[in-house]
Amino acid sequence: GIVSLISLAVLSYERYSTLTLCNKRSADYRKALLAVGGSWIYSLVWTVPPLIGWSSYGVEGAGTSCSVRWSSESAESTSYIICLFIFCLVIPVMVMMYCYSRLLYAVKQV
Repeated sequence: GIVSLISLAVLSYERYSTLTLCNKRSADYRKALLAVGGSWIYSLVWTVPPLIGWSSYGVEGAGTSCSVRWSSESAESTSYIICLFIFCLVIPVMVMMYCYSRLLYAVKQV
């Protein structure tokens, strides 16, 4: 899930930078590979902490998958959930909103 949201944020920035910023470089696959690899590494950084003690993973309601223990009330779990919420949801959504609003503004100017 984190990879998907981060990829959407990266894609929105890529669209924004391609259409609004003057970028005269030729097609380069390094930028795309860096974006995809970066989104996976960023997601890995946020999914490993429960494995090493900052919060924990537990079985979901149906018993078919696992996720962060959302119901745990310890200080570690609460701080991890807050950081996860800010860095893996709020910031990517804000990046998408900014980029797409600037794109919409640029399109309306034309």
